[in-house]
Amino acid sequence: MPIFRYFSEQRFADSFITDGQMRFGSLASYRAYDDGGVRGDPKDGALHYAPPDGLEITMVKDGRKLTGMSFTTAAENMFVYCVSNEPSDRCAKELGSFCVEISDPEEIVARLKARACRTSKLDYAQVSFGPVEYRPLDAIPGVEWAFPERVVLMKPPEYDWQNESRFVLPLKPHAQSADSFVKIEIGSLEHLAKRYRC
Repeated sequence: MPIFRYFSEQRFADSFITDGQMRFGSLASYRAYDDGGVRGDPKDGALHYAPPDGLEITMVKDGRKLTGMSFTTAAENMFVYCVSNEPSDRCAKELGSFCVEISDPEEIVARLKARACRTSKLDYAQVSFGPVEYRPLDAIPGVEWAFPERVVLMKPPEYDWQNESRFVLPLKPHAQSADSFVKIEIGSLEHLAKRYRC
């Protein structure tokens, strides 16, 4: 199934096609990015559960029951590269009028995984790709709260117009990074990418 990446400038679209240049953003940078809720999302990579009647918590140690208002967990130490699952006039308007259609996202995953090396702080071997789930705050979390790689694929319903999927590139365990983004080149994508002007 093809995916679509929107660029604000033709040169960025061309660099993606000719060199496979990808700019992965950190979750922290998307949380701090203030653009009126287009790309930036203060809740990005966070799972927040806030049922209207509060939340009952049972303490494992002694069985006491407590009532809370909400539960939040956040994915950290990950970089994401965002794409859309369909061509969209709104995405073109909000994200950029240069659209690149990618016919095989799994080839991009394979190329990223092939970059795995012992000295990198980026855990290329654990790269993943998947669709974003848009969920309201009162949706009951399942086991995903314990898996950061699932939490990073969740956003509030107000972003569902993006119909987004993400390439997720984590840091290795115990690695640290203050970078807002990382640029990676995976080689020419000309055989699986086409550019359009929206």
